Amino acid sequence: MLEGGFTKGSITTLSGPTGCGKSTLAMQFLINGAEKFSEPGIYIALEETKSSTYSNMSSYRWNISKLEGEKKLLFLDYPIEEVDQFLFSNSAIEELVSTMDIERAVIDSVMPIALLFQNDDERKKGFLKLIANLRKWGTTTLIVSEDTPATTQDVLPRTKYGIESLSDGWMHMYYLYDDTGSRKRALEVLKMKGVPHMSRIVPLEINEGGISLDMTGVKEKKPKSQF
Repeated sequence: MLEGGFTKGSITTLSGPTGCGKSTLAMQFLINGAEKFSEPGIYIALEETKSSTYSNMSSYRWNISKLEGEKKLLFLDYPIEEVDQFLFSNSAIEELVSTMDIERAVIDSVMPIALLFQNDDERKKGFLKLIANLRKWGTTTLIVSEDTPATTQDVLPRTKYGIESLSDGWMHMYYLYDDTGSRKRALEVLKMKGVPHMSRIVPLEINEGGISLDMTGVKEKKPKSQF
């Protein structure tokens, strides 16, 4: 779907409704980086605790604790009352990223940061600060965000707080009904600066290995340059 993957150092919003698999995809991004490409990662949880995240991921064939012990994966969780420290005093994280040669990062999710601000203007300034801080890390980063209700494939998705407008890329996960009335998950790449990408919704499955795309019957010509 991405003609090879993310651009190194890019920041991508990953959005979708509750239960669609956002955190799973985000963790899989770090697991694959550590195991397949020797790229250490950091998972920063702003909603869940470390123990609850480990519990939620226990059904997958991932040895997260092993990767953490080998310093291939760093896990940080921030209680709700300390989220402001992550946004405004994150020089310690930047130092960890540098010291451990971390190349991939996940922020899960942006909602607690958004709630720090009383109006849209303040929130946008806060998000700009967040993006600027992440740029300093130099990591390839996924920012998880909830979407607005009642998203369908017929309407352009929107995240709840608009973080997608400030990131380099934007991927959206869906719950869609098929012809039998069953609810199915799917993924769409809506924006990815500097990367030729597929412009269609692709079904996905979640199993013990994580997320896999169902590319059966999916054929799309590579985008042609217009300039």
